[in-house]
Amino acid sequence: MKQKSWAGWAALFLLAAGIAIFPWVGDFIGQRFPTSYELRLVMRAMILAIVVIGLNLLVGLAGLVSLGQAALYGLGAHVAALLSLRAGFSFAESMVFAIAIPAVMGAILAFPTVRVRGVYLAVVTIAFGLIFVNILREWVGFTGGASGLANLPRPTMFGERLMATRAQSFNYYYLILVCLLIAVWVQYAIANSRYGRAMRAAAQSENAARALGVNVVGIRTLAFAVSAGFAGLGGGLFANLALFVNYETFTFTASVELLLMVILGGSGTMAGPLVGTSVLFTATQFLQGLGQWQTFGYGFLLALVLFVMPKGIVGSLAALRARMMATSRARETGHWPNGEPNFLNNQNGQGDGTGSALIAKGVTLRFGGLTAVNAVDMALKPGTVHALIGPNGAGKSSLLNVISGFYPATEGEVTVFGHRIKNDPPYRLARLGVARSFQNTELFGQMTVLENVLVGAHTHFHASFAETVLRLPRFGREERTSRNDALRLLDFVGLSDFADEEARNLPFGHQRRLEIARALALRPKLLLLDEPAAGLTHAEIEDLIRLIRRLADHGMTVILVEHHVDMIMAVSDRVTVLDYGEVIAEGSPAEIQENPKVIEAYFGHGAPASPNAAQVPA
Repeated sequence: MKQKSWAGWAALFLLAAGIAIFPWVGDFIGQRFPTSYELRLVMRAMILAIVVIGLNLLVGLAGLVSLGQAALYGLGAHVAALLSLRAGFSFAESMVFAIAIPAVMGAILAFPTVRVRGVYLAVVTIAFGLIFVNILREWVGFTGGASGLANLPRPTMFGERLMATRAQSFNYYYLILVCLLIAVWVQYAIANSRYGRAMRAAAQSENAARALGVNVVGIRTLAFAVSAGFAGLGGGLFANLALFVNYETFTFTASVELLLMVILGGSGTMAGPLVGTSVLFTATQFLQGLGQWQTFGYGFLLALVLFVMPKGIVGSLAALRARMMATSRARETGHWPNGEPNFLNNQNGQGDGTGSALIAKGVTLRFGGLTAVNAVDMALKPGTVHALIGPNGAGKSSLLNVISGFYPATEGEVTVFGHRIKNDPPYRLARLGVARSFQNTELFGQMTVLENVLVGAHTHFHASFAETVLRLPRFGREERTSRNDALRLLDFVGLSDFADEEARNLPFGHQRRLEIARALALRPKLLLLDEPAAGLTHAEIEDLIRLIRRLADHGMTVILVEHHVDMIMAVSDRVTVLDYGEVIAEGSPAEIQENPKVIEAYFGHGAPASPNAAQVPA
């Protein structure tokens, strides 16, 4: 959902202007056009577009597929109908509940995302839709069953009835148009904010998002709630347009059609829902004349468009435009880091009062009968580089996962800057100043380099959701500050020329730098680096050594897991050696090189008594 030029806004303005003057076209050309039927068709299309915009937020941003959206659409319609028909609520009052109740139901539906993903989540939403339709059909005394709820009172606003005459129909038409424009704005505001970036990040790499302070469950719940709220808004508007509702409008087939509108227009694009709804809704009206061949024609058209444009209409056109405007650039950059990291404003404090940044006591991690980490004791001083080395499978990454909250310790305890970790999730530890990289890079590949770093600054935003949607001053200040800081970080690691490039297109060495820059955007007190030199050239390793030393010299505490011995000896203040999950040695780099237990762990019995640095892999 990136808006790279004013062209998109110009197209949206022209579309809104065209819809706005549509009811008056007949007056301009001297004919009675459009008819009431045609006017209602456009109103229905706008209502569907509102629902599709909400689904696009869920599918395109959060990466969650819902096949129960028609049920939420129907829930909003029935809430509005029941409240106005049987409780005497006004149009405005019933619309508030038509939005709120589906939004709450959407938040409840988000709960399964904690445990299930992909097709399993889709099955959960299908089940919800089927249950909802069965309730509507069988609870005849409340919902009317197949007869539905008829003769709804005409909506009234500011003392004026809507839909009673042609002129009053125009009023309702423009009310729907205003709701559609609000939906477009909310979609844009969310997509271009920390909330939208967090949704996309969680969809592309859940582990990395959690490590950067994103509450994945919370952000997905928000996506479900907002999406369901839009569905409820559409349902309430539809009920007051048709003045009749029953379950047949909100079946599973309707959910599939809504999802197809998102995919056809271009999932994750801002204009996609409008384009997809317009094309599919219009095609449906034309294909009605095919009779029993309607479904065949409908499917053939959809398959044809998706075969030619696999990213949807808007997405494929945007990709074509990007290819046409792409320019070649050098893959290599100069030496880095550039300058000093003073702008990180790192405030490490003095540890926990004992002079330690991190204290691990008897940390044990078991997976069933396998002990990955066994009774590890370790203490780190603030502002030092502490290396963890050992053979493959020694438990180094497992220990990092315990420290960063990805695995709870089976036994023992870890204290970070005075805070004892008690099953704290990774996002909570990130907010305490614990950042990390991963053994296999966990970048948000479909986001730009700059957006990746901005996700790292997620915890430093404080503007509320309302401030973000309304674009109030605090949101603007935080966004500008974070963007400037992100650009400085990219310059620090030598990637400023790649700010607008998608992360997946970077060379591997650049991806390693980006992952470190993204972690630094968190402004961490404790930085965990898991094999950051893997795959780097000799020159890049030299630059990485300078970066780590520079961070430590400015007060940042670093835990380094690495296999490059020269790097370990050059950058570390202290080294801990693990073997089969146990600490077999700890000391300065020079002491570790001469330790017989370390030599035996790497080479076995009969190894040379005094190996040099090049002989011992770290």
